[in-house]
Amino acid sequence: MASKAVRAVVCALSTLATTAYLDETRAQAPRPPPADSVRVARWLVARASWAVVATSSPARGGHAWGNVVSYADNCTGVPLFFLSKLDETARDLAADPLATVTIAEAELPEQCNGADPEDPRCAKVSLHGKIVPAADQQAAREVLFRKHPPMRDWPRNHGFGAYVMQPITDVFALSDYGGAKPISVEQFLAASAGPDGRACAARAH
Repeated sequence: MASKAVRAVVCALSTLATTAYLDETRAQAPRPPPADSVRVARWLVARASWAVVATSSPARGGHAWGNVVSYADNCTGVPLFFLSKLDETARDLAADPLATVTIAEAELPEQCNGADPEDPRCAKVSLHGKIVPAADQQAAREVLFRKHPPMRDWPRNHGFGAYVMQPITDVFALSDYGGAKPISVEQFLAASAGPDGRACAARAH
């Protein structure tokens, strides 16, 4: 009984830590103007905490398979993931590392002003590239654990490891009426995640 109570307290504290982190990030980074799709894309990747990762599934004859996955980008624009080898996404990536990561503004509280998630004014960004095991596992895990504290306590016998999308080869963003637009990877990575360039400075170190 005592161990259950301790786990409950740890879970509650981890949830509070995640909420505090996300609240601080939101306060630091107001949404850029809709017409600036490059900065909206970087802002969204920095501010959101989960994405849908689409892979090619050998178990399904190479057809697409999507999965909801938590991530962190450390304000670099390059997402990191913490995946279990028991999970289909990690198994798919071992066979073919090419994947698409899609993030929607609709996941953020108090965004989109009640609009439907498919409304073009409710931003979306898709990143395409290879998702591979991170070279520096410790550094990648610290970035992930800072944004998602509960990850520290995930089962150690489930083969969890840190992954990174590298290289990113395509970026597609929709932030207003007029259709989604391709963004050059160079523009995306060079943009700031906030309107004044300072929004993520403290988080990137």
